[in-house]
Formats: sequence, structure tokens, C-alpha cells
Amino acid sequence: MFSKDLFKKINLLSNSLAQARKKNTLINPLPFYISKDLNLVKQIRSFAEAKLEWNPIGFKIGGTNREIMKLLKAKEPFYSYLYQEQTFNNKKCLKLTPNTFGIELELAYKVSKNIFDNKIRKKKQIKQFILGISPALELVGMRQKIKKINYVGQAIVDFGLNISLVKSRIHKPKNISKLLFKTKIINLKNKKVYFGHTKNVMGNPINALFWLIQELQKKDISLNKDFWVSTGSTTSIVPVKKGDNFLGEIFKIGKVEISF
Repeated sequence: MFSKDLFKKINLLSNSLAQARKKNTLINPLPFYISKDLNLVKQIRSFAEAKLEWNPIGFKIGGTNREIMKLLKAKEPFYSYLYQEQTFNNKKCLKLTPNTFGIELELAYKVSKNIFDNKIRKKKQIKQFILGISPALELVGMRQKIKKINYVGQAIVDFGLNISLVKSRIHKPKNISKLLFKTKIINLKNKKVYFGHTKNVMGNPINALFWLIQELQKKDISLNKDFWVSTGSTTSIVPVKKGDNFLGEIFKIGKVEISF
């Protein structure tokens, strides 16, 4: 239980984060004692998500790429909602928001809502509920005035509130559980290439999906429609600026394009 004063603080901070997301503005960094408390930042993010009053269409997982986990000093993955209001189809031109860090190339699953009617105990159980996959580019940033993340709580507290996702068409490979492919992002403007691999996502993106479903079961969280799950970055965070045009590719799966 939170004290009355702390609950008031949580309520004020969550409202500030929600308003910053709606208006594409920034707030001052959260106090150190709050950002270091993972239970507190998760609660603030949850309150902020509710105050957005946006439409969840799935979930975004973070902390699945070992290099990014090391950067964030994260011991385990974390997740948030994906929203219809910030999810776009292929070849979308997006407006850069304040404090944008860059883009990541991810593998996203389209999952049947019927998975919530089943107790998932083994990874092989989820295969029957996967409707397909898609390469996706995620635009990441912060709602706080922070140039560099020093610890994971700073990322978790507005994780999902800063996400924009661009996805391509759905593919249905024969072996949905072994999606181990090379990936790359090309900046079509300056021809720079950034390489990655789906194994960077917890060894296999399906491991991230399995982790998420178990976490949702523990907390009795579900959606009443088929949903998307973006599993985490296969590449490093690629810097972006106005005028850039990027092509992301997951070999044997497909391509996705975005411009700014």
C-alpha cells in the first residue's frame, strides 16, 4: 500500500506523463527515488496508460535485447500496451517527436485473442494461436527531458507512452517457432546499413512472446480482440533526423519502410 502523499505524487506524475504523450511535449525527469523503485514506476506507467484513454491493440516488450538490457541495467524484460493511435501501416511518413532516440527493427506477432482462454504452460502451446508475423519499425524516445537513460526505471515509467510502430503485411512461415534470421536497417538517404539478427531477442523472438503471455496470465490481463506483440529490437537503436528514409528487412520474412 502507498501512503497518501506518495499516492498523490504517483497520480500527479502519471497525469503529467499522459498529457505529455497526448500533446507530444516533455516533462522534467522523475525524482531519483521514484525512478529507482521499479514497483513505483510500473504503477505510474499503468496509471498514465489508463489516463491516455487510447485503444490498446497489443503489447510491446522491452529489455529482450542483451545489449540494450546492458545499457539499461535491466535484469528482466518489461512490457506495455501498443496503441492504435500510434500504430501505422508500411511506408508511413511520421513526424519526429521531442526527445526521439531512434528506431529499432523488430519482429511482431499477430496473436489470436483465444489464447487468453487457455492456460499456457509450455512454449509449444502458443504456436496454434499465432496468426502470422510482420517486420516492424519502432520509433522510441522519452516523455522526460533525459538525454541518456542511466537505469531501467527511467525507461519503464513511460515505456509504451513514447512508442510509435510501423508494421508491414502479415506473413505465415511454415515453422513459426524457429524464426532465426538476419536483419538490417538501411538509411536510404545516406546509405548507412545497420545489421542485426532475430536471435538478439532472447535467443528467439518466440521466447519473448512466451514470456509475455505468462506475465499477462499472472496478472489476469487480456484483450477482447486479436492483437499484436512487438518482441524487442533485433538491431541497435538507429539514430534518426528529419528527412531520413529507412528500410528495415528481416530476411525470408519481409520488409518495412518509414520516413520522417
